[in-house]
Amino acid sequence: MESDSPPKQSARRRIAIDNPEFGFGNIESWANIIRSYRERHPEHQVILLYEGEPVHGTTYLFKLGKAVKRDAFELIVSAPDQNFKDLPKLFRLLADGAGPDYQRFLVRELHKVLHLF
Repeated sequence: MESDSPPKQSARRRIAIDNPEFGFGNIESWANIIRSYRERHPEHQVILLYEGEPVHGTTYLFKLGKAVKRDAFELIVSAPDQNFKDLPKLFRLLADGAGPDYQRFLVRELHKVLHLF
């Protein structure tokens, strides 16, 4: 009989935002980066926290707008297969997406997924 053990979660990692112009473009780049990760690991759950509370969709982030606290974001990944090998890259890409060079994560085609992983 198989055990129904809960998926393993990664440790919380703070995403420091060094970009004073952090805004909607950065949020859209985060959505594209997470979508790319989920395409590669569909069984994983990417949990973005803001001030300790889960962010439920990018709409929440758009509502925050420019009033975000730069040190309030954290990342957790829940993985039933316990395969966290792409987690460092996800974290690094999210940090890059929060920066001023976020445009490279924006796609012009609707429903296109970036192949980052």
